[in-house]
Amino acid sequence: MHTEGHASTRSDAALVAAGWVAVIAPLVAIALKLPTGGWLLVGMFFSFPIWLLGYAAVITAAVSMLRRRGALRAPGHRTRAIIWAWLTSIGVMVAGFTVVDSGDTSESVASTLALVAGQTGVDSPVNDISNAIAGVAAIAWLAGWLALVVEWMIAMARPRQDAPRVAPPVVNP
Repeated sequence: MHTEGHASTRSDAALVAAGWVAVIAPLVAIALKLPTGGWLLVGMFFSFPIWLLGYAAVITAAVSMLRRRGALRAPGHRTRAIIWAWLTSIGVMVAGFTVVDSGDTSESVASTLALVAGQTGVDSPVNDISNAIAGVAAIAWLAGWLALVVEWMIAMARPRQDAPRVAPPVVNP
């Protein structure tokens, strides 16, 4: 009996950690992209409402993992929610670190990975590697995001159990 409570606590900790990481990861991804910000960040600024809606969907799903009676805390959804939250979080952070952004000159074409490696510019082989990693990370990010949102929708649509009665029903004499 003691191990069941302990396993539940571990499972809750994993769920809470995944929920918080899902909330924080997009912000970290933007911070990772800032050192090599160029036209991609300008485009993100102008399409901000779309990004904000996607972030709101992640926050809504994450809150469902963080609240005590959240829909994604149900046993059938818990493990998948953790997997999807980590997949989208890692995907967005890796994409933010590796996506190649172009600037006003050919020397300013870089990703943060290329900047760290000291290999910026159009001719940099690190850009090709970085772009390939960013493509895979973007697929993981979007797949994890979509799966997390769908998992939340399914969890919200499942019928809730009725609350137990506190007193017996009143019987007329």
